[in-house]
Amino acid sequence: MFRIRLTFIITLFIICQNILAQDQFYINNNSDKYVLSFKMVNNLMVIPVEVNGKKLSFLLDTGVSNTVILNIKVVDSLKLKNIEKIKIQGLGVGEFVDAIKSTNNNIIVGKNITNKNHKIYLILEGGINLSNRIGEEIHGIIGGDLFKDFIIKINYSTKQITFYKPNTYHYKSCKKCELLPLSFIAEKPYVNVVANFSDTISVNSKLLLDTGGSDALWLFENKEAKISVPQLFFDDYLGQGLNGNIYGKRSRIKSLQIGKFELKNITASFPDTLSLSQSMRHFSRRGTIGSETLKRFYLIIDYPNKKITFKKNSKFFDEEFNYNMSGIEVAYNGQMLVSEKVIKDFQTSSGNKVSNAERGITIDYEYGYVLSLKPSIQVTDIRKNSPAELAGVQEGDYLLEVNGKPIYSYSIQDLMSLFYEKEGREIELIVDRNGYRFSFNFKLKKIL
Repeated sequence: MFRIRLTFIITLFIICQNILAQDQFYINNNSDKYVLSFKMVNNLMVIPVEVNGKKLSFLLDTGVSNTVILNIKVVDSLKLKNIEKIKIQGLGVGEFVDAIKSTNNNIIVGKNITNKNHKIYLILEGGINLSNRIGEEIHGIIGGDLFKDFIIKINYSTKQITFYKPNTYHYKSCKKCELLPLSFIAEKPYVNVVANFSDTISVNSKLLLDTGGSDALWLFENKEAKISVPQLFFDDYLGQGLNGNIYGKRSRIKSLQIGKFELKNITASFPDTLSLSQSMRHFSRRGTIGSETLKRFYLIIDYPNKKITFKKNSKFFDEEFNYNMSGIEVAYNGQMLVSEKVIKDFQTSSGNKVSNAERGITIDYEYGYVLSLKPSIQVTDIRKNSPAELAGVQEGDYLLEVNGKPIYSYSIQDLMSLFYEKEGREIELIVDRNGYRFSFNFKLKKIL
């Protein structure tokens, strides 16, 4: 099955004083480990999390140190405790946004990991709607608060996360593994790698380990560190931060070296400096390793002992690093009323109703139509000079049909899969623009 790659990066900067408390997760069935299945959406891990008795879906994200609720629609049912208003700021061009800090909350991850005194941040407005972009209901993000209490093994092939108690876990000898140290800045994990821009330019880089970013690699331009955008690139929408869109340049570098493992011809994104001004001022990092890279390994992430183990995942390791060749970004936005043709009844040629078709009998079907509401999918961003833009597609268009099929038969993941497929694939769109229907045709085209 083809796996799509949407660019989402979420890095949260909490502007408040840390509170010392017994905010700790533990396995509550006296076992030394707990295995949790996750849903893999756009390379991201979605896990079940219960907050004060309310069942929700969260992203598991090493790129954030705190637990964050993004969907304010569920607030009334969460029974948040000890509420305090604060201001926060994240990646993306924008001002500080209002948020709430709440302590002493009861959290259950899966069925057997519990924290009865957990601190949560709630974005009130100006935040990010992951559900509309990803096409999957996402209520929040959980990261460092959970990772700090366990040794965590991630298997992207089986879609399973195994949580181990640090004091009972024993490392096995593994000649095919690479064990690297983790360093921490503002409670976020960093790993040292080598970015090979060419045969003559290699840069030792400290990169944020970010399971919540589905891109392969982000690098921050830095002349002193010899990090610069390769000659072949294009300007692109890179993702959505906490308080705004993130734009930059998309390119490729020769390879990324993680210990003894080399990932060749990897896509690399270079975010605009304006989008990253806060990040660069607070952290001495060169960029980010996202899940498009991380999924190519079996990972053992060990916050307590400050180390990480990489082992090649043969299912994903040799996959080509791809990108959106259409130039279209989409999201759910509202609903549309559709009329669907359905079978109401059927009879034999003699007028007798039957429950199944019998050999030699003619079946006459009686059709009807059912009106129903389906999610609308809108073009939210379009890359300049991309195949879609050159064909005439515009930001704000609502998709009605794609390659002859009604838009409601596609998920956002299905659409992005189409846009990442092989060069030369023909795409036919029918869109609604201010009440008028337009048809556009184009072919996917590689630039890099």
